Amino acid sequence: MSIILNKVGFHYDDQIIFENVTYTFASKQRYAVIGPSGSGKTTLLQLLQGFITPTSGTIVKKDTRLVTVFQNNQIFPWLTTTEAIALPLKLAGVKKEERHLLVQHLLTELDLENLKNKRPAALSGGQLQRVAIAQGLALNPQFLLLDEPTSSLDSQSKEKIQDLLLSQQQSRQNSLLVVTHDIEEAAFLAETILIVKEHHLLAINNPTFKNNHPNRRESLDFYQFCIALRTEVRK
Repeated sequence: MSIILNKVGFHYDDQIIFENVTYTFASKQRYAVIGPSGSGKTTLLQLLQGFITPTSGTIVKKDTRLVTVFQNNQIFPWLTTTEAIALPLKLAGVKKEERHLLVQHLLTELDLENLKNKRPAALSGGQLQRVAIAQGLALNPQFLLLDEPTSSLDSQSKEKIQDLLLSQQQSRQNSLLVVTHDIEEAAFLAETILIVKEHHLLAINNPTFKNNHPNRRESLDFYQFCIALRTEVRK
């Protein structure tokens, strides 16, 4: 279960986004993609998911199920939380009885039980994001891709979603790939940080994962790493 980029290039008309990119996304790993606005972060997700095709090179997905949760994911306003989570399962042809069990499990696991009959208009931003993540997890993807999953949330809600994503990845042992503009979010969620730079991917290992304790956000090592990341992005 891996995604292999082999000399991948992509451009819009005369604008080069990626050029000769070779990289392997391994199973059961946590990745974050950062870089300046317009550098190609979301384009990378679209390439991995297969929504767009490389201009050159190949992307090989070996027995891999991918699901992408895009920024400001819109839940249909007429669906309850339960119906929204069940939708991808229904579209995939999962039988009603199995669908019910899977949805109930997700409602419990993501602390959505008390919101199961509410529609999007009655939910906060953080609650909506949890529903979107539940939708993404419904089909148990081997790779869960997220585009700016916390960008519209306040700091407290943001940390709750980050904790949720990390705990879900650890319990499910899938791969997580998060595109974000937030340096601290990247450092908290990912063991490998990919900086989109000059049409390539610069991979940086996250040393703070060696000390993955509950208060890692508040450690000196964590903030020193964030400063180093920020400096690298600005180069």
